[in-house]
Amino acid sequence: MKVTKLGVLATAGPGNGGTYQYTLSMLDALRYASGIAVTLYGDPQNPDCQKLGFPIVGFREPYEKQLRALAADRLHIGLGDPFASEDVLLAPIYSLSLLHTSKPFAYTLHDLQQLYYPQNFSSFQRLWRHQIYTRVSARAARIICESEYVKADIHRFYHVASERIVVMPAPPQGAFQTRQSDQEVEEARGRLQLPQRFLFYPAHFWHHKNHLRLIEAFREVVREVPDLGLVLTGKEQEGFATAMQAIDAAGLRGKVVHLGYVTRDDIRAIYRLATALVMPSLFESISIPIYEAFQAGTPVAASGILAIPEQVGDGGLLFDPNSAQSIKSAILEIINDPASAQARAARARDRIAAMTPESYGAQLEALVASMAASHVAAR
Repeated sequence: MKVTKLGVLATAGPGNGGTYQYTLSMLDALRYASGIAVTLYGDPQNPDCQKLGFPIVGFREPYEKQLRALAADRLHIGLGDPFASEDVLLAPIYSLSLLHTSKPFAYTLHDLQQLYYPQNFSSFQRLWRHQIYTRVSARAARIICESEYVKADIHRFYHVASERIVVMPAPPQGAFQTRQSDQEVEEARGRLQLPQRFLFYPAHFWHHKNHLRLIEAFREVVREVPDLGLVLTGKEQEGFATAMQAIDAAGLRGKVVHLGYVTRDDIRAIYRLATALVMPSLFESISIPIYEAFQAGTPVAASGILAIPEQVGDGGLLFDPNSAQSIKSAILEIINDPASAQARAARARDRIAAMTPESYGAQLEALVASMAASHVAAR
């Protein structure tokens, strides 16, 4: 059997949030694909990548390099092909170096948030994204996305033929399926100073993550459930100061814990201890924390927007993220009817059990084989 040389552009880092977790899920699944020799293009010092055992070629794409690649493409100036030794390429996030390769490639377009919430982006950011997605999508052999909703967006806004768009949700990291002892979980509770009962929201403080509406809803919830806490994790992005001010203004400082960055083991323990995951985001193509909660058996209440209903199915409750009252009602339903909440969590676990690295690896294998065969036929 001919082995296909596959280059994977692993340029996302831990600071990229969900995109980084998505990259790791893709790389993990490729260990189960056959007939493929994988080489990573990324940071050779990244311990998560090192653990996978694939060879790593040092590769960075800082802004200056991206700008040069885009300008050269617009001026029809060819740059050197950094991936000349590969047969096919996969990019879990866009790379402008792809504009200067002759190799067939698939890249993941995660969402088109800038078209829905332009106020969250500067004029330059919107123009930048438009240029990138237009140029890279035109060159891609396939575009990967994680929901039918995003597929429809790509077809609608970038006029990409539907057959070139592949819907392929990535399973979350398997760490949440590993059982922690009760002693380990309780040790984490004490060390992190977690309340006995709490809601959990892991998200960087970007505006679209909608922390302010959650705080508003939580203020009303604690009037009925005074012993309930709220645990937040995530980097202190542009909305952090405003969120902290809102917590203080609502008199919730003693009820809300912000942990910042936490280790994967601690995240697992937090899910185990949480009364529910609450995901009030205003925009998600797919939510990795929802999948993590599914694995951990944690009840889920989430925004009923865009692709989230497609992801959640009958495994959780949906609410209107623009309504504090709707968020409050969903939270109270979980608290007041724990039997129903656990029944939904059990269905969610069955749902996520079918999403394995092995099955995802088989999908990636088929995608790579298809691109390689089409490239050979075209030559």
